[in-house]
Amino acid sequence: MSAAAAATLRLWGALRRETAAWCVVELPHWLFVLKTILAALLAMGISMRFDLDQPRTAMVTVFVVMQPQTGMVLSKSLYRIGGTLAGTLVSLLLVGLCAQERELFILGLAVWVGGCTAGAAFYRNFKSYSFVLAGYTAAMIGIPAALQPQAFFPIALSRLTEVTLGIVCAGMVSDLVFPRRLADLVTRNVGSRYRDFFAFVRASLVGTAGQAELEAMQLRLVGYVISLESIRSAGILEDSDLRTRDLRLRRLNSEFMAACTTFHSFRALLQRLTKDATPAGRALIELYESLGETLVLTGEVPRSAGEARRAARGIAAFRGLLQRRVEQVRRSFPEAVHPKTALDFDTALELLYRFVRELHAYTRTYATLLEREQGPKPPDDIRFVSRTDPLVALLSGARACAAILLVGAFWIASAWPYGSSALTFVAVVCALFTMTPDPPRAARRMTLGFSAGFLAALLFKFFVLPSLDGFGLLCAGLVPVLMAGLYLATRPAWTDAGTGFVIFFTTMLAPGNTMQLNPEAFLNEGGATILGILVAVVMFETLIPASGIWLQRRLARQLRHQVVLACFDPLDGLAGRFESGTYELLHKLDSAGQGGVRDGRQLLSWMFPVVEVGRAIIQLRQDADSTPMAMPVSDRVRQSVQSTAELFRKPSGAARDAAVDCVADSLALLRQAAESRPCAPVTREALRRVQTSLHLIRTALLDEETILVATANDPSAQFPGGIPDAA
Repeated sequence: MSAAAAATLRLWGALRRETAAWCVVELPHWLFVLKTILAALLAMGISMRFDLDQPRTAMVTVFVVMQPQTGMVLSKSLYRIGGTLAGTLVSLLLVGLCAQERELFILGLAVWVGGCTAGAAFYRNFKSYSFVLAGYTAAMIGIPAALQPQAFFPIALSRLTEVTLGIVCAGMVSDLVFPRRLADLVTRNVGSRYRDFFAFVRASLVGTAGQAELEAMQLRLVGYVISLESIRSAGILEDSDLRTRDLRLRRLNSEFMAACTTFHSFRALLQRLTKDATPAGRALIELYESLGETLVLTGEVPRSAGEARRAARGIAAFRGLLQRRVEQVRRSFPEAVHPKTALDFDTALELLYRFVRELHAYTRTYATLLEREQGPKPPDDIRFVSRTDPLVALLSGARACAAILLVGAFWIASAWPYGSSALTFVAVVCALFTMTPDPPRAARRMTLGFSAGFLAALLFKFFVLPSLDGFGLLCAGLVPVLMAGLYLATRPAWTDAGTGFVIFFTTMLAPGNTMQLNPEAFLNEGGATILGILVAVVMFETLIPASGIWLQRRLARQLRHQVVLACFDPLDGLAGRFESGTYELLHKLDSAGQGGVRDGRQLLSWMFPVVEVGRAIIQLRQDADSTPMAMPVSDRVRQSVQSTAELFRKPSGAARDAAVDCVADSLALLRQAAESRPCAPVTREALRRVQTSLHLIRTALLDEETILVATANDPSAQFPGGIPDAA
């Protein structure tokens, strides 16, 4: 073969590799862009064909509800219809009662939008979105109707028709044109999470990753939990097969969280024991390395269900060998082993047994995820709970209410003809960006997109549109502009700007059968709209901003409160509620840190004592309730739980000393009770588990490197330059 032919083959091979890489990364984005444009133009064409008032409303609806996966569109559209109907009914009530009293109308609208904004901040996923829609739909329908009450029903009917048309077009195009099923996304999420979790465990066991890298990997695993729960709940509407696997998916999430929590507790305890070179720590190294050998037999992370089955069989075999290796390690201990050394070893061993058991269950569930259910359906007792600070939600609603009242007062005082546009968009922005981790940044970026969309609409409407004759040329002219904005919206860093661009470009262009080319009205309406958005941005920046020491303390306090719930909530299903609530809070803290909350990593450091102590307390309560103990011992165990709750409720040096003393007294009483009277093997085993849970709590409370201890010693230490946590 000649050199020229070889070079041609190499060039062709490189071109094919680059094309394949582009298809993997960029093709899904471009398919989404083209499908969204097709749905928007279809909605515009149908609106014009049936001579609807505002085809732009149908187009904007497509931009808002369109998602890459079909199930997301269906779910979002369902909640959008519900929120739109609720907002329409409230606007009818406000117009009917207050149309002639502008002050009362604006007050009622502000209260409603504020309440919906609080609901959007309190709930999650599409429930949150339905509150957003209910809030700003009332503004979009109510404000124009209040200016002409006699036309309320035509206005409301037109908006409902246009919104529904946009929803139908988005759903049809998403489902029929290169559909991307949500079930496929669930499968990819589950597979990626399993591989990342296995890689995380392997990296921890063999020591190939530093602490910062391990923390980043753990936070990525937290994100997998939340994303799977979100897409699982949306996919139920799309795929019957996904509905049949719903319980298994929830069980997979629950088993994953349990395995993560136990593995963290085991690693943390082992690090404490090996750091101080304790005899138990040295003895446990051999077992730790044995687990590493089991999980790294092939040197590769399992990447398929078949490989997961083989991994599950390997873990099951290790469970059988573990007991024999434990006995070998025990024989290496000196005859007169110190009670603390024995308790250190037993506590770490209990965590190791539990982790291997949970890892085996998680691997087995993952390996059988795609199989159909056989036999009787297992009990459905797995629930994913959401944790949201009610005070923060209420203050978010108050912020939206204040912004609407401010713009409404200016509108009334100035008698500004375009004040209604400013009032409408301040309501839209306040409601829409409450759900984001950093509302000021999101609002600023969308303002940038709105400004660019305004300029693009100005140029297109007055310099390009007059040259376009007919629907076909109009679509051809719109495609490049919409394509640029929508592609920008697929970039994570510019999603808000791209979305704002296409929404505002379409809003200001206002395509229809009869175009109104009025530059003065165009500039006034655009300026009023941008003014309303800027007011919302200022309110987000100044009134209860997304960053600040107060909000940081609220987030940390809410995470600490998870331990209080573990101490006092009913035991039935408590482990699942604790772990799902804690993981969601961790995801919020991580999102807030990425979104600009100062010292977000310091907030996330609360994860370690919370998950370790909270899970240990739940296990302690379960074993204590099922084990007969003398009254003084059981009372002291309950006092240990209560004192630990007080420490996490309000960290201080005195609370920490009291909790440590209570736990130490409980351990001493349990040891005396075990030595003073013989008991059945089952009872002895349960008492041993109670002791190991108490000992794990004690070692966690004594760990000087945790933020819990730093905060107990100096309450201002939880945030550099902060002030003591007052509540």
